[in-house]
Amino acid sequence: MTKNQTLITAAGGNGTAIEILDQALTRQEYESRGKALESDFAADGVEQAGFLIPSDRHFEMAGGEFCGNATRSAAVALYKGYRESSLSFTVSGFAGTVNASVKLLTEKTFFVEATFPEMVAKMKSAKLRDDTPVSIVDLGGIVHVVIEGEFPKDEKTYTAAHRQIVDQFGLHERDAVGVVWFQREPNGAVVIHPVVWVRAVDTFYYESSCGSGTIAVGRVTGSSSIVQPTGKSISAEITESGVNLSSEMEVVC
Repeated sequence: MTKNQTLITAAGGNGTAIEILDQALTRQEYESRGKALESDFAADGVEQAGFLIPSDRHFEMAGGEFCGNATRSAAVALYKGYRESSLSFTVSGFAGTVNASVKLLTEKTFFVEATFPEMVAKMKSAKLRDDTPVSIVDLGGIVHVVIEGEFPKDEKTYTAAHRQIVDQFGLHERDAVGVVWFQREPNGAVVIHPVVWVRAVDTFYYESSCGSGTIAVGRVTGSSSIVQPTGKSISAEITESGVNLSSEMEVVC
C-alpha cells in the first residue's frame, strides 16, 4: 500500500492530514490509522485526518464524519495527482457525489469550490438549560449547535459547555458534534468560533476554521461569507439544490 501523506489547510487553518491509499480500509483501520496520522502531523497543527482512495474516487474521514474543509483538501490532493481542475468524488458523511473545482493560485495555494448537491441543512430552534436560544443545524455526517454570543475563550469553559450541550440534546451517538459561537461585527461581518468533537476517534478541537460550521452559521444568519478564527473567510451558498463551499486552500507540507 503506497504511503503518501500531506497536510492541507483551509482559510489559513483547520489542517487536514491526508494519506493516499491504494485500496479502502476497514472502519477500525481508518480510526486507528487516523490517530497515527494526526500524531505524525501534530507539530504542524493538524486538526483532523482522512484517507483518499483515488481508484474509488472516495475520501473517508478517520471518524467517518462529514467535513467540508477536508472534502476540499481531498479535491486538492486529487488535483495534484491527476491535474484535473474539475473533479467528482464521494466523501464520508454525505450521501451524494461532490463536484469540485480547483484553481491554482501559486505553487502551494489554490482556490477550491465544492458543491454538495441536494445537501439539506436541517435547522430547528431550541433553548439551553439557562434559556439561551440556539439553532441546531443537522448536516447528516455532523450536527452543529449554533449560539449567537461571546465565545468562552477559556478551554475549560468551552469544553464544559460543549459536553453539557451534547448531554442536553442527546448527541452522544452522532458521528461528530460542533458547538459554534458567532458574533455579528459592526461592519456586518459574521465571525465564528467552532468547537468540534468526533466520536469514533475522540478528537476535540477549537478549530481554526470550519467548513461545516460555516454552512451551519450561514444557514442560521443568511450570510454567505463567514469569518473564521484565523481572520480569513469561507463562503457558503445554501440553495434549494444544495450547498456550495469555497475558499483558498494551502498545501502546508
